[in-house]
Amino acid sequence: MNTYNDTVKKIENIKRFGNKSGREVTERLLPRLGNPDKGMKIFHIAGTNGKGSVAMYIAAALEANGYKTGLFTSPHLITIRERIQVNREYISEDDFARLAEQVLSVQMDEGYEPTFFDICLAIALLYFREQECDYVVLETGLGGRLDSTRGISETPVVGVITAIGYDHTAILGDTLEKIAGEKAGIIRENMPMVFAHNLPTVIRTLESYTNGYYECDEAYDKTVHDSVSAPLIMASMKAQLRDPSMRPPLLGEFQYDNLAAAFAALEFSESYCDAEKAMEGIRSVKWPARIQKISDDPLFIVDGSHNPQGVKALSDTLKKAYPGRKFVFLMAAMADKDVRHMIGRTRSIAEMYLCVKADNPRSLDAGALAGMVRDAGAQAEPFGNLSDALTLAMELATKNRSLGIVAFGSLYFAGEILENVSGN
Repeated sequence: MNTYNDTVKKIENIKRFGNKSGREVTERLLPRLGNPDKGMKIFHIAGTNGKGSVAMYIAAALEANGYKTGLFTSPHLITIRERIQVNREYISEDDFARLAEQVLSVQMDEGYEPTFFDICLAIALLYFREQECDYVVLETGLGGRLDSTRGISETPVVGVITAIGYDHTAILGDTLEKIAGEKAGIIRENMPMVFAHNLPTVIRTLESYTNGYYECDEAYDKTVHDSVSAPLIMASMKAQLRDPSMRPPLLGEFQYDNLAAAFAALEFSESYCDAEKAMEGIRSVKWPARIQKISDDPLFIVDGSHNPQGVKALSDTLKKAYPGRKFVFLMAAMADKDVRHMIGRTRSIAEMYLCVKADNPRSLDAGALAGMVRDAGAQAEPFGNLSDALTLAMELATKNRSLGIVAFGSLYFAGEILENVSGN
């Protein structure tokens, strides 16, 4: 059997996009692996922003209520094993290598070769079956209708669609309604759905795909009172109404919306969770690179936001938490992202931008990124390596205590930052 490191290298060299959709590949791959998803109680999470947080909240709540829970998320920050967890513990290197070998040995029809993501999903499902998980939480990769996770044969016990924003527009569409339609592709007949906070036009699009759904935004038009008999729904409503007792463990006002969606999903899955135990589990959540503060002196925050909506949430959080403060932004971005809008969202609180090329073939060149920042009227410096950019950021923030440091623009880049900081 190949070693873990050999296996990871082999998988990472496999193409990220195939000739067929992930859904079509998964529909053919899983039966050849014995349909590991058969009989699983699955939470299926789609959306542009917040789906990882919602998935983690649900998994933590289920675990706190005594359920053995599998969690599949993406992308990973430091190790590929982050993508596959049971009760928030990563799959072991040995188990990953063993199951990867099983998946890679499957003979597929020409044109249906699994991509990197398809393989990770298949490994996860095999592992969750071996571990005899009571529940499984699956986060989509890209979209919903054609996503690899949509290829499972088992109808999920509940689906969640989180905040919809502009991302992957070349694939999913250039309007929020088109993107919402793709995300709505996870919906199946007789499958309860939860819609998190979204624009009314997005909600109207989503509701056209199903008759059975709960809209978290409705809580804004209600008063939480004793007539609400379901404790999980009461918790969801309180979160949506920003009740202080429901403060999320992760920074950002938008996390209340994610928390509300998670509680509603628990209710409609009929998982029979105690609301207080669920909240206790959720409070223990740590989700790296989601407005994560890694230092107070100097102030250093790492965030994986990589689209206009996510960067707006980051900017809003910084302005509220640190009014009047300026920041040195360490920035990297993928070439297919709306970088100009990302710069526009942060420019008013930026002292300067230190631009780096992330360790990813899709990343923008540091010089090109710095040029875009300067075109927007802000100060920028390109760097050939992350270490030099980090050194300057620390020097600037140390000399001027009023400055903070914020790394953002890509989850891949956030992973590099966290790995670098933990190594030093």
